[in-house]
Amino acid sequence: MERAETGISVEVREEVTYLRIDGPQRLNALSTACIRMLARELEAARESSAVVITGVGRAFCTGADLGTEVTAQTVDAAGELVELIAAVPPPVLAAVNGPAAGVGASIALACDLVLAAESAFFLLPFLPLGLVPDGGATHSVVAGAGRARAARMAFAGERIPAALAAEWGLVGEVVPDDDLDARVVELLDRICSAPREAAVQTKELLRAADRQALAGAVQRELAVQADLLASAEYALAREGFLARKPVDFRAVRSGGGVV
Repeated sequence: MERAETGISVEVREEVTYLRIDGPQRLNALSTACIRMLARELEAARESSAVVITGVGRAFCTGADLGTEVTAQTVDAAGELVELIAAVPPPVLAAVNGPAAGVGASIALACDLVLAAESAFFLLPFLPLGLVPDGGATHSVVAGAGRARAARMAFAGERIPAALAAEWGLVGEVVPDDDLDARVVELLDRICSAPREAAVQTKELLRAADRQALAGAVQRELAVQADLLASAEYALAREGFLARKPVDFRAVRSGGGVV
């Protein structure tokens, strides 16, 4: 059976560009090429009054596609994307319709407005793979939730339900699953009916304080992740992930292996 690849579907409607991560068979996992495609489409939407990023099917995005080659270029592409989200003039709204994991969580939390369905959750699953959070998550999660909660997400690797993410300050609003699309349209109507330059300058002022911090986090993540992606530990962890046989590295360090 031919492997289904994730793509990006684009729709422009009433001054709004909708960018949908479109790979429901793979829960919208992203290859390097797909991350770059999303960035290109976002760049092309600079003149829109607003941009919406969402997922097709039951997930927002479950992270990098480990079935493809994940390299430093993948991390670089993700960093460029989240910096672009902060830099483009129109406000970018994440409509988190389901799980947002790994770089999927990083993309969602980098947006200007984050709306989540009640069933959605956020997950930073990097540590068991021998990796560190990337896509600017070491800035975005700390900025939104604080260092202690960011550490809980990064070290414990727990699923953070949408309601708890909102309580922590990561999400602006949580709505029933069936109401997500309508609430997104309602917010977009408020944004698009206002003078565009005021919206652009509001985003600029809100972003000015943290744009440099985000860029610094992206560069630090890339430097560390490039080494980790080339490590034997990551290769072993990835092999176990794909085989659905998680690796217990305590056993590896003592001469054992996959459990």
